[in-house]
Amino acid sequence: MTGPAPEPRVSIRQIADLLAWARRLAEQPFDADPRERAAFHQAKTDLLASINDPDPEHTAHPEHTAQGGGA
Repeated sequence: MTGPAPEPRVSIRQIADLLAWARRLAEQPFDADPRERAAFHQAKTDLLASINDPDPEHTAHPEHTAQGGGA
């Protein structure tokens, strides 16, 4: 008998928010604020690190994915 499924380290919502943020940045390639681009890249790095992190106690930083304004 197996126990309950472990909680996902990264939620579908976090991934969707990051993808929506990427799309907004792609739609304005020359007008995007460099600070927003840097924040996006940091959020992406954090999210990917959370997916790859073998330690289930670590989670992505939801405040980074929300920084792009949310979808």
